[in-house]
Amino acid sequence: MIFTLDLFAVLRASLIFLHVLIFAGAAGFILLGDIALFGWRRINVALLRLSARWVSVCLLGLWLSGAAVIGLDTGFDLSQIARNDKLLAKLTVVAILTLNGVLLHRFAFPHLVAPLPAAMQSAWGPALLGGISASTWVYAAFIGVAKPFAALGYGGLMALYGLVVSVALTMAMIFIRPRLARQLNSIRPSQSNVPAAVDYPACSAERPVCATA
Repeated sequence: MIFTLDLFAVLRASLIFLHVLIFAGAAGFILLGDIALFGWRRINVALLRLSARWVSVCLLGLWLSGAAVIGLDTGFDLSQIARNDKLLAKLTVVAILTLNGVLLHRFAFPHLVAPLPAAMQSAWGPALLGGISASTWVYAAFIGVAKPFAALGYGGLMALYGLVVSVALTMAMIFIRPRLARQLNSIRPSQSNVPAAVDYPACSAERPVCATA
C-alpha cells in the first residue's frame, strides 16, 4: 500500500499543534504568575516579572502561529475573513487580550512592585485587569474549539464574551482584590526600614556630655 500525504493538511495540522503547545505554555506561565502573587506570604516580584515576560513571548507566538493558519486558510483575503464570524470574534478577543496585557505591564505591575499607601487602592487596577486577562484567556481557548457556537454570529459570540468578563470581574472584585491587598500590605515600606531612635543615656556626673538630637 502506498501512503500519500497532503502536505497542505500536514502543514496546517503542524501549525495548529504548535499553536496549542504555545497556548499551553502561556497557561503554565500564567499559573506561575499566580503562584508569584499568592504562593508566598509576600509577592515574589522576580518570579512575577519572569512570568509576565514569558506570557508576552507566548502571546507573540500565538499571533504568529495563528496568522500562519489564517494565511493558509484564507490567503489573507479580507472579504473571506470578514465572512467568518467565529474568526472575527477570535481576532477581536485576542486583540483585547493583547491590549489588556499592555495595560497590565504599564499600569498594574508597577502597583504590585511599589504599591500605594492604601493597599486596596493599589489592588483595584491589578484585580480589574487581571480579571479581564483571566476571562479573556479562557474565552480565547473556548472560541478556538467552539465550532457549534459559530451559529451565534459575531454579535452573539461577543455578547457571550462580555457576559464571561462581567462574571470574572465581579469575582475578582469580591474575592481577588481583598486577598491581593493583603499581599500588597506585606511589601509596603514598614517602620522596620526606618532607623530606630537612639536611646541615649541620661546626663549624669559620670557622663557630663549629653547627646542632643
